[in-house]
This record gives sequence, structure tokens and C-alpha cells, in this order.
Amino acid sequence: MTSQRTKSRAFRGRVARLCAIGAGLTAALAGGREVRAEDKAGAVALFREAGALVDAGQPSRACPKYEESLRLYDSVNTRYFLADCYERTGKMASAWVHFLEVAARVRASGDRAKEAKARERAAAVQPKVSRLTVVVEVASTPGLEVKRNGAPVGPGQWGAPMPVDAGTHVIEASAPGKRTWTAQVEVKPDGATSTHVVRALEDDPASVGVGGAGGASDGRRTLALVTAGAGLATVGVGAALGLAAKSRFDESRAFCNGDRCDRRGMDIRDSAVARANVATVVFGVGLAAIAGGGVLWLTSNAKSSTPSASIGLSPTVGGALVQGSF
Repeated sequence: MTSQRTKSRAFRGRVARLCAIGAGLTAALAGGREVRAEDKAGAVALFREAGALVDAGQPSRACPKYEESLRLYDSVNTRYFLADCYERTGKMASAWVHFLEVAARVRASGDRAKEAKARERAAAVQPKVSRLTVVVEVASTPGLEVKRNGAPVGPGQWGAPMPVDAGTHVIEASAPGKRTWTAQVEVKPDGATSTHVVRALEDDPASVGVGGAGGASDGRRTLALVTAGAGLATVGVGAALGLAAKSRFDESRAFCNGDRCDRRGMDIRDSAVARANVATVVFGVGLAAIAGGGVLWLTSNAKSSTPSASIGLSPTVGGALVQGSF
């Protein structure tokens, strides 16, 4: 007797689904909606396969087929059976929202009986809908973005108990210059409420161009490269001036015999010595700049409350004065 009742219920379910298909397609044609023949056929085939899986006691395999059928052809009847499938698999939040959507659509079409049925199912599911509250303690963090299962959780949802399906949910928080934070939250079924707190994010030292420790480090390295580069260029200028001084000194040989020179030779040698002194100063400034760049680079990873560094190079008589702050 029990077996006959089970078969009878399964038969009535198949009949109801077939009628739903016919009604949905008729409504689409009457409304003038353009539906590709291939999509329509695919939606019907998937709808039937899903129904057979439900009858076989495999709703978890049926739901994806209902979902794809609904994607190919958005039928209110398919949506109703998808909501029913979600309820069977414990996805109460998804079932609830789909039953409400069905009720709103059939109300617009004037079918009061179907509206009442959909609202009755929604009311029965609602007490079983679980909720998840995401509390954000770092709301003032610039550029903060919070996600749940890859979908954005806007500031309007922060601190609000949001309907979710029971199971594991992945919460993610990220912001420029901060390490991305993730956590798994297990939401229990049967109307349970869970709360998860997003706390302050850690600084990301590897970030570029961002304030904080990472930004200060990157600023030091940039300054180090610029300073060392300027130093190399200055050393090159000093070397060129040194070669020019030597060339000028060589010109004096025509007017000198060893260290004894006439007036012309002495003037040329005095000019060469003056150029050599300038070359020495310039060369020293370049070396000091290279050394300063090296110091900046080596200290770029050190923690400091000062977000920038500076170095000054001042030529003096016979050398260079290096001034800097870190």
C-alpha cells in the first residue's frame, strides 16, 4: 500500500511539472517574448531531468539542473520548483527568496491561487532561514572591501543579520596597503544566527606606494636609487673634469723644462691645478651621494615613524659636506 502511495505521489508530481512547462511556454509565446528554440528545448529537457532526480530522492543533483533550466528560460514555474528543491536540500534562504519572487510574479498576472500557494510556502520556510551578521570594526580603513563567498558585502550590510543558506561561508576583507584577510564561518541550519567580526587589517610591507611601513620603505628605496644615480652622474662629471685638467697640464710641457717653466708655462699649470681642485670636489660629492644612497637602501626596511628621508650634499673647499636625516 505504501509503495502504491509513493508511486502515486511521484506520478502526480510529474504531471504537475509537465503542466507547468506547458503553461510557462504558452505564457511566453502569448507575451511575445523571443526565446530561442534551442534554449526552450534545453530548458524543458533539464526541467524533466531535474524532476526525475527529485522523484528518485536526489534533490542535491536536481537543483543544478533546475538552475540551468531557469537560466535558459526564466519561467515562474521553474522558479517555483527550484525553490522547492532548495528547501529539500536545506538552502532555506534561497528557497524563501524564490518563493517570494514567484508570489510577486503571479500576483502581477492575476493568478491569486498560485500567489497564495507561493506565499504559504515562503511563510513556512521563513522561520528556518539562518542569518549571518558581519561586524566590521575597521570601517574607517580607506578603500576597505568586504566580501562573502566572493560577492561584495556593502557597508549597508555591516552589522545587519543577513539571510544566508546554512553551511560554510568565506568572509574576505582587503584594503590598499593591507594584507588580505579571510576566514571561514560555519552557519548552522534551522534559523540559527551567527556573527563574525572583521578586525583591523595588518600592513602589507610588499605593497608599493601605500602609506605606513610599506610606503615608508618604498619611499626610502626610491630616494636611495635617485640619490645613488645622481652620485654616479656627478662622479662621471668629476672624472671628465680631471681628464681636462690633465690635458691642460700636458699643454705646459712645451713651455717648461721639468719643473722650471716660463711665465706662459706657469699660467697653464696654475689653470690645470685649479681645474683639478674643482674635479676633486665634484668627484667627492658624487662619492658621497653614492654612499648616501647605499645607506638609504640598507635602512629601507627599518621601521620608522618618519615616512620619508632626505640627504643634502654641499661642496666645500677641498671636499664635500654630507647632511641627511632618516
